[in-house]
Amino acid sequence: MLDFIGSILPKRRRSDWTAAVETIRAGAAFLAQGSSYSYLRARTLLAGPKLFQDEGFGFALQICKWEGFAVAAQDLILIMEAEMRENLPEDPVVRATGLLQLYRDVLASEAIPEHRKDRGWDEAIAEFEARLPVFMERAPLKPDAICTATALRLLDHAPITDDVREADKIMVLNNVAFRFIDYQATLRKRLDLVGFARELSGKMDVAA
Repeated sequence: MLDFIGSILPKRRRSDWTAAVETIRAGAAFLAQGSSYSYLRARTLLAGPKLFQDEGFGFALQICKWEGFAVAAQDLILIMEAEMRENLPEDPVVRATGLLQLYRDVLASEAIPEHRKDRGWDEAIAEFEARLPVFMERAPLKPDAICTATALRLLDHAPITDDVREADKIMVLNNVAFRFIDYQATLRKRLDLVGFARELSGKMDVAA
């Protein structure tokens, strides 16, 4: 009975670091896989079922999903930062330091995928470190302006030809933007962003 009551009552939003890491990890995985799989199923049509069972296509799809995951996690962190900006330190360098540590922890919460066993996530971390100053210095952006990075990364790694990649670019950008905007609502339901901003600010102050 207690389990049943717990399942129907709204879950209390959390503001701790662990909850934020897990929400970002789960969201990035959900967005990367959902976006890539739905696009390729729509693009391959009747040939889809056979292609998805092909070993080479399947491995390429896994690469696409994981590379998308790495960028989707970056974009979700930037979307959260845009919402929390007024409750975070003003210094852009301090904010960037804390967000980079958050990203490191999100990546560390997943096993390294097969195609990255020999190099880990260092390249993705360096990429995010380079992106952060640009976003910290400008006014907060909306999710659809941030998540173009995920859409373009998924397109880069999708097992399709270059002409198809170019023809489908706008469609994929719009589809990914819709998914991120929808997941933003999930972030707000799962996390107390004001409370998490306080915890994140504390970690930023210590790092500074």
